[in-house]
Amino acid sequence: MPALAAALCLFAALASAAPAAEALKSYNVVLNETSVSGISSGAFMAVQFGVSNSAVIAGVAATAGGPYFCAGDDAAGKFDLGSVLARCMQGDPLYPKQPINKQQMTRMFKQANAWAKAGKIDATANLARQRIWLFHGYNDGVVKAAVTDALYTFYAHYVNPGQIFYKNNLRAGHAQLSAACPATNTVCNACDKTGGDFINLCQDDPGSALYDAEGSLLQHIYGTLNPRKTTGLTRIVEFSQSEFALDDRGVPDNLHISMAATGYAYVPADCEAMQPCRVHIAFHGCQQSAEKIKSAFYQFAGYNEWADANRLIVLYPQAIASYPVLPTLPANPQGCWDWWGYNDFFDSQGKYATKQGLQIAAVRRMLDRLAGNAASVSPPTATGTFGPPADLAVGDATHRQVLLRWRAVKDAASYNVYRANKAGGPYAHKANTAPIAGTTFVDSVLTPKTGYFYIVKAVNQTGSESVASSEASIVTAANPPRCDPYFSLMLGPVTKNNQRTTKTCQ
Repeated sequence: MPALAAALCLFAALASAAPAAEALKSYNVVLNETSVSGISSGAFMAVQFGVSNSAVIAGVAATAGGPYFCAGDDAAGKFDLGSVLARCMQGDPLYPKQPINKQQMTRMFKQANAWAKAGKIDATANLARQRIWLFHGYNDGVVKAAVTDALYTFYAHYVNPGQIFYKNNLRAGHAQLSAACPATNTVCNACDKTGGDFINLCQDDPGSALYDAEGSLLQHIYGTLNPRKTTGLTRIVEFSQSEFALDDRGVPDNLHISMAATGYAYVPADCEAMQPCRVHIAFHGCQQSAEKIKSAFYQFAGYNEWADANRLIVLYPQAIASYPVLPTLPANPQGCWDWWGYNDFFDSQGKYATKQGLQIAAVRRMLDRLAGNAASVSPPTATGTFGPPADLAVGDATHRQVLLRWRAVKDAASYNVYRANKAGGPYAHKANTAPIAGTTFVDSVLTPKTGYFYIVKAVNQTGSESVASSEASIVTAANPPRCDPYFSLMLGPVTKNNQRTTKTCQ
């Protein structure tokens, strides 16, 4: 063990001495239209960042994540990581699941509200404007479905359900879903697998196009975007994270807060030319940092294709594996983001989920640097005169939800969505219970394998509606199979009796 400790300390010293990448530059960024997403530990971090910095976050997407402050202070305050794994992951048979009950959810709400009142996070009232996109694959045994269900419950406490889309009918394992991978057996898995680089290729139905999770989530948050670009994507920027990664004394020390020395960003040419741009922050999952899988995540996660065509800078901050060979180094051997408080052991418990959390603060500094030449106005999104919304389309769907989107209408104060059971109507049922402020809407509590038809109307300042848009239709999916996968942190995919397995649910 002394030799191992010495070797690890030497590695840390060499990492610290590595040549630094260039400093992150500033662009003409619309700060309050920032969005954030993540997978696994990155999903927990995306939720933490989106809640704590809600004043500037327009939308949050979480794949295989759980509710805000799910870990509480169990790991840092009570030294009980087992309870955190049992409650906030629920998939390892060695840590029998502890359901997230109403009492625990109430504690999460109360803590968020108290921190907002104390100024430790932004006002929870800001959450009401966010668009939320959630994903859980039914072959994911790492973070069980009940955990992401609880994340839906958390957001529904603050956000209108018409703004929350939850994709939970694909046979995906625990992974980032991407339509940008070259093929399986390269850096990407088949849809139902868990492991490798944790990037999977999936389809809604056999023979259909690859499921484009990033196109779905970005267009839910921002509305209809330009089609993604698939060639000439060469604008990855390496930058030094070290100046942003400060320890609890305010001293740059990325290793001691488990962050890499180098981060990455995709910066389209239009943004380099100082046209108004937005920022999307993409948090990788455990074992997905560049330290572990090199360029796979920031090259193939599926964001760059949409970013290049839509003046969107994608920030890829990087966590790093760390080992407690010194008392001040956190225990984070898989390079996860800090969602359970590993940076809080020598500080106030719960800080990790607030604006003062060492990693949240570091990423916010990166965002503020990108927005150093902040735009004073948002990029224009609507032209012409007041009239019917154009390009109404079904952006995504499950067995119980339909996600709609359309183009913004000049002088529209809000929108109304109408649903019918047959083509041409009658459109007597208004699907939204409150005015729709943006250009996306989630219709929920639908019936599987059923056809639905939609129109949308713009509403002006006086409350008058435009004529109807063109019609969009969808047949909802069948109910997904009832699956109960498990995943051992030591063995990988297992049965509920902790026996290795390669079987998946089809």
